[in-house]
Amino acid sequence: MSQAFMSTETEDWQHARRNAFVQDVLAAFTHRPADLLPFEEVHHKLHLSNMRYLGLQEVPIDHIVGSVGRYQDFTRAFLPRRENLSQRWRRVDRLVTSGAGMPPIELYQVGQAYFVRDGNHRVSVARQHHMPSIEAYVWEYTTQIPLEPDSDVDQVLCQAAQAAFAERTRVDRLCPDLRIEITQPGGYEELLHEIEAFQRILSEIDNQEIPHDQAVALWCEMRYAPIVEIIRQGDILHEFPGRTEADLYLWLVRNQSEFQTSHGGPTLLEDAADDMGKHLGKKFRMAHHIRRGARRMAYGVVVRADAWRRASRRALRREE
Repeated sequence: MSQAFMSTETEDWQHARRNAFVQDVLAAFTHRPADLLPFEEVHHKLHLSNMRYLGLQEVPIDHIVGSVGRYQDFTRAFLPRRENLSQRWRRVDRLVTSGAGMPPIELYQVGQAYFVRDGNHRVSVARQHHMPSIEAYVWEYTTQIPLEPDSDVDQVLCQAAQAAFAERTRVDRLCPDLRIEITQPGGYEELLHEIEAFQRILSEIDNQEIPHDQAVALWCEMRYAPIVEIIRQGDILHEFPGRTEADLYLWLVRNQSEFQTSHGGPTLLEDAADDMGKHLGKKFRMAHHIRRGARRMAYGVVVRADAWRRASRRALRREE
């Protein structure tokens, strides 16, 4: 191997590593996604199943934004993050600089985004040499979630989780006045668990199985809507930019179990608000608004069993 080729490979590698460091630093300041999308997580959250082979294609390099198993080794621009990638990366770079070319890579396509099944180093080198596209064997997964090349993981997973929540609960149809949006995908699972627990309690109270749709409607009416009304009346979201009503509701649900009274009973919403004030400090007026709203509306984070019984029986009479 000539000294010139070795020098070029070394320079290309060092340049790629420097750019990877710069991209990670800038991402920390700009809050733009710096990581590749992990295909395994996207596959699970989007419930991908139907796949078809599209054959050999020319794929735009900037549409390749994820990887199968190697998403931590490269930045979102496929710049190498780890020094132990050097040997293989330089070997691929040598193929390009010598004019030998690279064999096609293998990709999964989801929406408008592509995930590397095989060929991460080849994509990295191709981007380093500013190649506009790359040859790839492509398998496409169909999905109802619009996945774009510039999507970030949380955005994609939140969209998927929201769609799954709406499908399982039919809350959009049962409670059309409420739009439940959460900024963390795991929050939807928490709401599902709460609704299921609420359904079990209602069934135990009335000694009969409460239908799922009815339980969802009652949960909206008795649990979620009253707290959302407090949040709206106090203009509380103004204090929490980037958060939603459902985010704040979840905060209360997550913490109410820690706020037990000395008698072991459920804590009212105003008690939770006092604790929230201690945690958030004087900067936020949320505790004051919730405490005032709770006294006015007389709702607790945990609705008393007799209220559940009355409301569920009213609902059952309406159904008859």
